[in-house]
Amino acid sequence: MTASRSLLYFRGRVGLYHILRLLGVGAGDEVILQAFTCVAVPEAIMATGAKPVWVDLAAGSVNLDAADLAAKVTSQTKAIIVQHTFGVPADLDAILPIAEHHGIPMVEDCCHTVASAHRQRLLGTIGAAAFWSYEWGKPVIAGIGGEVRCNDPELQSRAAENYARDFSPAPAKKSAVIAAQYIMHALLYGPRRFWAVRRAFHALGRAGVAQSNYNPVGPGVAMAADFRWQMAGFSQSRLAAARARAEAFLPGRRQQAARYTAGLRPGSVRFAAVPPGAEAVFSRFPVFAPRKEVLLAAARAANLEMAAWFATPVHPLAGDELRLVHYTPGSCPRAEAAAASLVSLPLHPRVTPAFQDRLVELINRHGSA
Repeated sequence: MTASRSLLYFRGRVGLYHILRLLGVGAGDEVILQAFTCVAVPEAIMATGAKPVWVDLAAGSVNLDAADLAAKVTSQTKAIIVQHTFGVPADLDAILPIAEHHGIPMVEDCCHTVASAHRQRLLGTIGAAAFWSYEWGKPVIAGIGGEVRCNDPELQSRAAENYARDFSPAPAKKSAVIAAQYIMHALLYGPRRFWAVRRAFHALGRAGVAQSNYNPVGPGVAMAADFRWQMAGFSQSRLAAARARAEAFLPGRRQQAARYTAGLRPGSVRFAAVPPGAEAVFSRFPVFAPRKEVLLAAARAANLEMAAWFATPVHPLAGDELRLVHYTPGSCPRAEAAAASLVSLPLHPRVTPAFQDRLVELINRHGSA
């Protein structure tokens, strides 16, 4: 992404909000997105006044089902957000014709991508616009922050024109908090310390000391103040180096994914489908595991990193909380089944072959019924 086309925001969701406003999305409109995602995505949609419309996953996939997408398009649909979950490209061969037929702009959610491609085109260069996130758990970590690229020249021109007017620098206090979190994460994170660091971060977030991942959502909830902020100064200062580290680790990321693939037994897990013509460079390695809770408990007891997300169809909302973002429980059964069965495994420079072997052995032992 060239600097001239780079627009930096406090979070990825803030960048998405700006894209949607540029596309004319507002009150009374609908924006389609997949279930099996983070609450940050519908939060950005609702910040415009529009309504999220939920699409189920394709069978065996971590990405949206094109047939369900086609069925959900209405005259109120103003944008389609296509998520490339865990770096697995969505089935763009099926999705793009639907968007083009209805004349609806497609926005790529590239928060999990670093080098994945569709038919040799890098993800993020295909839709009208795309957005990235650089928070913890993403393949590029700069603290907290987001980025937007507009592939439509007219959209890019308007984005650049009003960026400085509509988005102000993040408060220095926020940048200091992000800097402290970043340093703690860099010093403490390791695949054998995942559970302890996770508990500490959540405790600090609840206490208001750390910058939490989530804002309150729901009808009548005011738009969060950070929807008007540019990327924090600390994160901007770290972004170029974070990108360089991610680029340098690409061979290691592929090697670690191949080691999981070779070691895991099909009877204990099922791999996520990758569409024809797609190259998946995983941000984390996703597997469907019929004994998800058993595996998570075993991994926690052994101090081996294994993540549960997305633990609900709109993580971390559960039960009636899902209705806060217009999601009706039971409406996307494959997404709900994925939330009940999918775990993701770490891909990181601090992950060693010995760690992978231990994690693979744990999954093969506990994953089968």
